[in-house]
Amino acid sequence: MDTNAVLIATMHHRRSALERALVSAGWQPTVYQDAAAALEHLRTKPYGAVFCDEYLRGASAGGFLAWSRRIAPDVPFYVIAVTGDEAALGTHHRPEGVLAFPPDEATFPRPKRPSRWDAPAAASRDLPLEGRTSLVRLSDLIEMLALSAASSVIALGGGLIGRAYLREGRLEHVVSMHDDVETSGVRGLARLLDLDDVEFQVLPYRAPSRRTLHVPTTTALTDAARLVDEQRRDAALLDAVRAGCSDTTGVAIGYPLSEQPSDSRGEGQTAFTLGAQLLDAVKQPAGQVSHLALESERHAVAAVRFGENRLLAALAPRGRSMVLLSALSKAIKQYGR
Repeated sequence: MDTNAVLIATMHHRRSALERALVSAGWQPTVYQDAAAALEHLRTKPYGAVFCDEYLRGASAGGFLAWSRRIAPDVPFYVIAVTGDEAALGTHHRPEGVLAFPPDEATFPRPKRPSRWDAPAAASRDLPLEGRTSLVRLSDLIEMLALSAASSVIALGGGLIGRAYLREGRLEHVVSMHDDVETSGVRGLARLLDLDDVEFQVLPYRAPSRRTLHVPTTTALTDAARLVDEQRRDAALLDAVRAGCSDTTGVAIGYPLSEQPSDSRGEGQTAFTLGAQLLDAVKQPAGQVSHLALESERHAVAAVRFGENRLLAALAPRGRSMVLLSALSKAIKQYGR
């Protein structure tokens, strides 16, 4: 029976309580508060189970889980979370269990079986050079590179869909190409994280032409995940507008101060520019206007300002302005919160 366990916890009071619980459950834990040292153990030394706190400084439980699953897929991995909820882990891989904190020693798993892990295979010591994001999520891949302090470039779709530059495990620059529009920084990372299935390669590091990320990698991933949710809501808004007015020729959403919309369909760029200009033009004589519909010789245009100064604008053939405005209003009511 293999009673050796790895405990990863960076907060002192949580680490002490978890170590006591593991010892009481029959484990002999090797305790790590340093992410790099813990990763080195997973890569080079045997272990019978991993217990990882969800609150880590400079790393995440999801990243360690990705490494452990890749190196030793049959070795149990447990996450300690305040909620005891597996959803709190937010990763493609699933642990054997999520244990609540403060620890209840009676519920901690006991050593049950010998470890099937003796030493890392030679091919496992380095990251795979290529794969698909349907099998290895981009967020997990970035976490793995961050934990190992690797310097590399992740190229998606041969670099034509997007690229992520990491130097010593820290994201420096991310760029996404979508519909001939280049998006960089956290918003570019969010677009890449939202891709369902695309080829990737891990290439040798080379310095990016510019740096668009200046926060820790874990922060960038968290911010990008929030933007993914926003992008999905935006896409639902655009689709709802087109469903509400079937002859919509263009629709877009974004922030009026930006030259480019966050997302668009058809003649969305034209709709966005016109909507922003028209709302600005009537601001002085009429005060702050939130809903606007106008007819020109060629187009019907409607624009709605909502939320934290966001703009939803659309175009349709002449004579459809009120239908278009109604479609925008209903879409915002359904998805714009």
